[in-house]
Amino acid sequence: MIKVARKDKSKFIDDKGITRIKTVPDQQKMERHKELDYYKDVLYQCGKCGTCRTGYQEKGWLRVCPSGEFGKFEAFYLGGKNLLAWAVTSDQLKWTKNLANIFYQCSVCLACTQQCQIPEIHSYAGEWLMAMREKAVQKGLGPMPEQKKYSEHVIREYNPYMEKQKDRTNWLPSNIKQSQDAKLAYFVGCTTSYREQDIAINTAEILNALQVDFKILNDEHCCGSPVYMTGQTEKAKEIAKVNVDLFKKEGIEKIITSCAGCYRMLKETYLKKFGLEHGIEILHLPEFILEKINNKEIEFNNNLNMKITYHDPCHIGRHMGIYEPPREVLKSIPGISLIEMERNRQNAWCCGSGGGVRSAFKDFSSFAANERIEEAIETTAEALVSVCPFCINQFKANIENNSIKTYDISELINKAIKG
Repeated sequence: MIKVARKDKSKFIDDKGITRIKTVPDQQKMERHKELDYYKDVLYQCGKCGTCRTGYQEKGWLRVCPSGEFGKFEAFYLGGKNLLAWAVTSDQLKWTKNLANIFYQCSVCLACTQQCQIPEIHSYAGEWLMAMREKAVQKGLGPMPEQKKYSEHVIREYNPYMEKQKDRTNWLPSNIKQSQDAKLAYFVGCTTSYREQDIAINTAEILNALQVDFKILNDEHCCGSPVYMTGQTEKAKEIAKVNVDLFKKEGIEKIITSCAGCYRMLKETYLKKFGLEHGIEILHLPEFILEKINNKEIEFNNNLNMKITYHDPCHIGRHMGIYEPPREVLKSIPGISLIEMERNRQNAWCCGSGGGVRSAFKDFSSFAANERIEEAIETTAEALVSVCPFCINQFKANIENNSIKTYDISELINKAIKG
């Protein structure tokens, strides 16, 4: 089997999409996914230089931090957050509601860590940004009220959208062929099941067109990402255990997901944060499709004749290091012309919907989305394409006057296959 093209291990930090620093010595080796106190001895290393604000050594020093650019105060940039985290871990500052709000008004996109040239901060700051949220929950100051509301619904109905679990597969067309004996599952995800159902339909149709033996789990639950990303680790772990038990019960050996957040949870968080060794191969849809392309197992029958630009979702980009597979798939589709936005790959600007900010900080979320939309329009592309239903939903909610079209990659793949 031809392997799916993955990130260059010599370029990126292990299992992340953050590039290695080559201008300074290697960082102190630390563990990930630890509690806040574990990192307190490296917090003081932050030099408050402001490098975390802009694309390091990139043309124009383009800004990269939505939280800081919206908050317009040092506390909202990584340098300020580092100082605040140091202050609370050294008992120089007491926890307050305002302190918690600062750490929650952040999409945890990790663009700041990409820029920092201090090794430990560059490699591990994302860990204590999450640990501060966990600590806020322990202190009774997190999550934000809106996040607490949808988290309670995830526990009750297994999705954050106030929808009924029994309606989760209402999108599924009757002509989609499944095999209940399949070892491969399509994990649809909540946003795809309830809000961006075309992604689910297109993905299922693609799997049928490729004659893939698969099934959709009738009792699929939320992956737990919305709960975990808001610092509610123990609740998220319980949700994860339910899913892992379901996977084992169904005999699943491989999972395909079309959601970037689900992918990160299933592939990394379940194993490395929760210690749930499920032994299942997890593939994001572009990885799976690229494998089919490399093996010459897919035939495109339609020239799309379309000029597009691609948005890197944070959860598969800087969080997981998947930059090239979606681009390679798009470039393989006849008639697709890909124009990059100025901020792309590890320096991509966040859509503003992750980390729970869309529910709790709507003005901030829209600010981030609108900046990304304007950047996409400036490319002169007719469509903005991504591989995350949450990003797609965010763009649709903020694009005005049909100034640019939006597509999930599954829709373009399916169009090209159908002819």
